[in-house]
Formats: sequence, C-alpha cells, structure tokens
Amino acid sequence: LNMIQQMDSEDFGHCSNTEACEVECPQSISVLNIAQMNYEYNRAKVLKK
Repeated sequence: LNMIQQMDSEDFGHCSNTEACEVECPQSISVLNIAQMNYEYNRAKVLKK
C-alpha cells in the first residue's frame, strides 16, 4: 500500500491493466508487472479491512 501512496504523491499516474500505460510508461514497466502490482494492492486493501 505504501508504494502506491508514494507513486500517487509523486504524480506517477494510475497504472491500469489495459496495456496503454505500458507504451506511455517512462520507466518501461511491463503490463505483467503492473497487473501483479494491482493484484497485490487490491489484495492488501481487502486483507487490511
């Protein structure tokens, strides 16, 4: 959760699973890594409740 909050504070942008952000990403992060991050983020939010 902290990594996502840090990304938001640095205006990194929202990374989705649509592959559009993979093309635009200045760090060349693959959509597979983005999907894994989104999965882990959502899982952490659910488990935190």
